[in-house]
Amino acid sequence: MADDTDEIPDGRAAAGTAVTDGSRRSDGPPPLSWPLVERRRSNRTPPGGIDRRAPRPAPTAIVPTLAAAPLWPFRLAALAGALFRAVPDIADGDWTLIGVTIGVVAYTIYAWLRPIPYRDDATGRLRVVVEQSFNIGAVALTGAWASPFVLYFVPTGMLAGLAAGGMFSVSVSAAGVAVVTAQHVADIGTKTGLQDGALWAGLLTLVAFTSGLAHRAALDAARQQQVALDRVSRLAEANSLLFALQRVAQTLPASLDYDDVLDSTVGRLRTMMRHDALAVYLVEPATRRVVPARTEGIQQPRAFPLDRLPNGLQNAIESPKTVRIDDLPLGGGVDPAARCGLYAALRARGALVGVLAVECRAPGCFGQQQAEVVHGLSEPFGIAIDNARMFLRIRTLAADEERSRIARDLHDHVGSSLALVGFEIDRALSVAADESEVKPVLRELRSQVSALVTEVRDTLYDLRTEVSDTRDLTATTTEFLQRVAQRSGIKTNCDIRLPERLPLIVEREVWQIVREAIVNAERHAQAVHLMVAARQTPAALVISVRDDGVGLDATSPRADSYGLVGMRERAHRIDADLSIRSLANGGTEVRLELSTEGAPSA
Repeated sequence: MADDTDEIPDGRAAAGTAVTDGSRRSDGPPPLSWPLVERRRSNRTPPGGIDRRAPRPAPTAIVPTLAAAPLWPFRLAALAGALFRAVPDIADGDWTLIGVTIGVVAYTIYAWLRPIPYRDDATGRLRVVVEQSFNIGAVALTGAWASPFVLYFVPTGMLAGLAAGGMFSVSVSAAGVAVVTAQHVADIGTKTGLQDGALWAGLLTLVAFTSGLAHRAALDAARQQQVALDRVSRLAEANSLLFALQRVAQTLPASLDYDDVLDSTVGRLRTMMRHDALAVYLVEPATRRVVPARTEGIQQPRAFPLDRLPNGLQNAIESPKTVRIDDLPLGGGVDPAARCGLYAALRARGALVGVLAVECRAPGCFGQQQAEVVHGLSEPFGIAIDNARMFLRIRTLAADEERSRIARDLHDHVGSSLALVGFEIDRALSVAADESEVKPVLRELRSQVSALVTEVRDTLYDLRTEVSDTRDLTATTTEFLQRVAQRSGIKTNCDIRLPERLPLIVEREVWQIVREAIVNAERHAQAVHLMVAARQTPAALVISVRDDGVGLDATSPRADSYGLVGMRERAHRIDADLSIRSLANGGTEVRLELSTEGAPSA
């Protein structure tokens, strides 16, 4: 989308694309471009009756002034050499030489105090030609190549080369050499005259070549300086903008909490610019509506269908840039009284997450800097909202899964014990009704309650047992097997040999599979021995849980058992192969094989 430069009623410069009726656009690159913001405005004359949107004349090209060494030392050296050679003839009363010397000294002082700038323009070239004409006249009046003032061709040739390049210096010097040589040949003969002319032509050509190289180097430096100067105004505005964006970046929410992301970011935006209305709309894909998640200054915020949005929100969704509208029609914003606004789409992973709207109830309230701040905020804000939404979904799924696991444990283990306690209470009531001895029943009930308390404590401990940054799979499994041996009498053995730790997220999934297999063997296998072994090769990790119990066929687990389903889901999440089989000599083996080539990282 093309950019142009505009001036809003309060005199602040703004840049962006002008769209008057949604379809008509005016193109033209501005001297200062802000490619991140799209400007949309009405076709009405701004308040005050002066339309400042007329095309502005292109800036006049600036001819750079080159920075090079001054010529006054060469002029003074030429003057010293000329005076040294002219003193004998001046002493003899040569009035022509005296007059020319006075003129040359006066011009040398003038050129020293007011030097000709090295500028390649008509004025600069004219002054060089005038100076060379003065030199030709002085030399012609005082003896041609025998004149003491021929040295003045050198600083003039240098001036021509530094101002307009080597070719101009050659042209100027060639004119001088031609005129003086023609006079010199007429005075002393062709052979000697041409020899002297060739000598000076070679010297002045060398001067033109060296000054031309200096001109090219100085011109490159001047162009670079001009480019740097052109960027000064941009850098000044960019500096303040970057400072504002730095404040935004430092205060963006690091939390993944959904409400915290919305509150902290909107709060920061509130402190950075003056506004009358502020709204964050989020997209609901299921209903294809945008709903207000946070609003300020809007009396009755309402949701909008995606195909019937206010102008500002619709423009933001259709544009990859932040949209700035300086003169909204009444009812064109999310706030019915808004007259100008900034609108930015919130995107993440290439999808639309929501829309951010900042509005004011007077036209032209927002400048370019505020628009850039909103644009800089919109991208990290969209990503933060998307991250918070995904984290909320993951946390909800994880909580649901954990609730299901706790429910299974309580039902399978604690539930049966509670049922037994209920039976004992019923028996005590029956004995009491028959007026029999109740104490033995109560003692049995007390024993059952104590066992139940121990069982609940063990279950809670099992639920809290987890792999962490400081506890690896080997330590966690060894400790868990020791507790299983203490409470069940099963002889356990842990033989896990891992040269290094797995990524934590993988290690936790492996532990949950191992834990589920151990608990199943403890509760259902009627085993005497239980062993957990693990080996890691460069290609794969193989871990097995083996018991010598009644075997899988005797326990007859359902295919949709919660424990087996959960183990298979965890194995699928880490791209591992899970197999459960009965052993030929009795017992069951749960085997997990995980490829360590390209395993998921933490």
